[in-house]
Parts: sequence; C-alpha cells; structure tokens
Amino acid sequence: MLTTVMLLIFSAMYAQQFSVQNFRHLPNDISAYIQPVKDLNDEACALIKIVGSRDFAFSTPLGIVKRKNDVGETWIYVPRGTTQITIKHPQWGVLRDYRFPSPLESRLTYELVLSAPVAMPRRRVPPMENTAVSYPRTYELTMQQLPVPAWRRPRRPKEKAAWLIMPSIGLHRQEATGGIRLAWMRRHGIYLHALSDFRTTPGTNGQECDKNGLLSGSALPPYYSGKSEKSYYALIAGGIHRMVGNFCLYEGIGYGARTVVWQTDEGTYLRNSDYSSQGLTAEAGVMLRLRRFAFSAGVLTTGGKYWMMNLGLGIRL
Repeated sequence: MLTTVMLLIFSAMYAQQFSVQNFRHLPNDISAYIQPVKDLNDEACALIKIVGSRDFAFSTPLGIVKRKNDVGETWIYVPRGTTQITIKHPQWGVLRDYRFPSPLESRLTYELVLSAPVAMPRRRVPPMENTAVSYPRTYELTMQQLPVPAWRRPRRPKEKAAWLIMPSIGLHRQEATGGIRLAWMRRHGIYLHALSDFRTTPGTNGQECDKNGLLSGSALPPYYSGKSEKSYYALIAGGIHRMVGNFCLYEGIGYGARTVVWQTDEGTYLRNSDYSSQGLTAEAGVMLRLRRFAFSAGVLTTGGKYWMMNLGLGIRL
C-alpha cells in the first residue's frame, strides 16, 4: 500500500503542465522579412521564435511549413492567418489550442516563451558544524539589457515595388464610362487614371441653353428635335497608401469635361450649360489587394456637378 502511494506522488510530481510565459510581436526583428519562407500558396510565412526545450513538438490547424533549431530557441514558420498552436512534450504533456491575440501576419516575427513545470523544492542541507574550513561566498551577477537607442534600431524594410494595371468602369445613372489606372507602389505609390466614354459631340459654335431650353437673353426657347448627344473624358493623377494589411486608400485630382448638347429642329446643336461640366476633377476611394489581384471602389466628380461611382479590377505585376 505504501509503495502504491509513493508511486502516485512521484507521478504527480512529473505530471505538472508547462505553460506559455509570454507571447509578443518583435517589431525590430526582420528575420522573417529578409529571409522569407513561403507556403504552398507561394505566400510568405510568419516566423515564431520559441524559447524553451528543443524536445517540444508543434502543430497548427494550417500546418507547420518549416522548423529550424537555432541557438537557444526553435524557429517555426507558419502560414499567414494562423490563430492557434498545439504544443507537446514527451514528459510534460500537451498544451492544446493555445490561441494568439490576433491572426499572425506574413513576414513578421513573434516570440513565444515556454516555462517548464515548477520543480519540487529540494531539502535544505544544514551547514556543517566544522567551521575550520571556510569557502569563499559566491554571488550571481545579472546584467540588465539596456534599451536600444532609436537611431540604432533597424529601419522597417521597404516593401517590394510593384506595378498595378487596373481597368475601371464609371457609372452615372444609365451611363457607363471606361477607364484604365496605371500605378506604381510600395507602401505608398502614385497612379495615373484616364477615363472616357469614347464619344464626341457636334460643334455648337459657342451657343448654349439652360435645362429649360432657353438661350441666354431669350424669353422663348427654340423648337428641339428631342435628340441629344453626350461625351465625357478625364485624366487624373494621385497617390495610393497602404493603411492596414492589404487595405489601401487612394486620392487624386486632374481635369475632366462632361458635355451635353441638344439638337434643334433646324439641325443646329446647343450646349446645355446646366447638364454640362468641365474643369477640376477629383476622386477618392478604397482598394483591397488579394495576392496578385486588386479591387477598388470610389467616387469621382467633375466641377462638383457631375458625379459617378468608379469600380476597378486589376492585377499586380
């Protein structure tokens, strides 16, 4: 009976669970950026540097892409978006589904510190009564790491430059306008956006009318045939900025012209000044990058009178 009790106590001593002491993002560690490891989707992985025994084994719902045993720590590369990890040890048991504070991002480095089970305190040996021989007292010195000055910290690595070609379409009521956006960007970039409905309007010889068909200085409108012609074009330059993850904002200004002409019964054309607009053109919107593709949505105005929604779908080169 005494033997059984001793075995149970001995097993309980070694069945203590290990734990995660700390998990954090290492903003100044660029190991995952300068030496990326890519997963099966050809996307750069996140790097977790694990401080602890090398006997640990790891698994995630998305898998482990690569494991590397370094001095004093273990490096594991996991796919972007990994949210949890299972840690196993042959003697200390299993820590299942430890959840990270947020999904891991590609090309970023993290640190996971594992603490071993607390060992049972050893029995204190009383000092020897014979004090004839004295031993020198030893002290343990610890060195506290000083903060690294800001000017000596490594700079954030630049993103790889890429070209973006994005066909776009502008929508205004039942009208559509085609366009093309050409951009060059890292974290920030520039673009050129050209739009047109590929139409031309007949000449008006400077004659205009308002939305009621009245000419300037005339009390009676002429007779109209009911036929109208419309045309639009714009050229815009601006900037693109990556804000969070693959979410971007863009804005730009340029010149544009919206022309609407009405035909009279005599076959002449009059420019409708109320429905036409030309001059300063501005646009703003959002863009989402998904691997090699990009999607955009925004609004565009010419002279503050003519507005349209603009949608785009492009590819990054």
